Amino acid sequence: MEHVNAARKSIAAAFTLVLACVSNLALAAPQESCLTQTDLQAVQQNFFAHFPDANAFRQYADKSKFRLLTNAASGRDLEQNGKPTADKIDWLVGTMNDHKELFSNFAFDKPDFTYMKGQLKGGKPSVDNLRTSKRFPANECVQEVTYAVPSGACAMGQRLTDLSVTFVKDEHPLSLRSVEMYFDACPVK
Repeated sequence: MEHVNAARKSIAAAFTLVLACVSNLALAAPQESCLTQTDLQAVQQNFFAHFPDANAFRQYADKSKFRLLTNAASGRDLEQNGKPTADKIDWLVGTMNDHKELFSNFAFDKPDFTYMKGQLKGGKPSVDNLRTSKRFPANECVQEVTYAVPSGACAMGQRLTDLSVTFVKDEHPLSLRSVEMYFDACPVK
């Protein structure tokens, strides 16, 4: 009888171990709506390698949800008047290429990764669970990554104060969701 009980305990322990392993693999496996390291490498190679590249912008831009956020009048008009994403991209790339004095010699900071803490473990979405990290968080579902540039030097009477590019992966493939580009006038000496 002891052998039968010992065998049952061994089978139960093995079954518990298998269930635990399967559960851990399910939690560790990237979800369709989560950014992966492969996604980030693709963005580095395909989007930032020749920044600003109009074709790369077009490849990644979410045509229905892309937003251009700027204080430059012509760019703001494009967004407010509901112009197509292609027009916004043409304006962005054109502005960056036409004003190289503002858009050269800069590097993007380490990206910010945004995620809902505990989402992969069944946690409920909540503002209280929203987190941002400079490191890719382990065992979390990163759904947004933002690359930003620190304020630039004054050139031609103005300074680039904010340039950020945000990619989102939710129920859709990874896409460029927004670009923020703000300028300030430099103090007159």
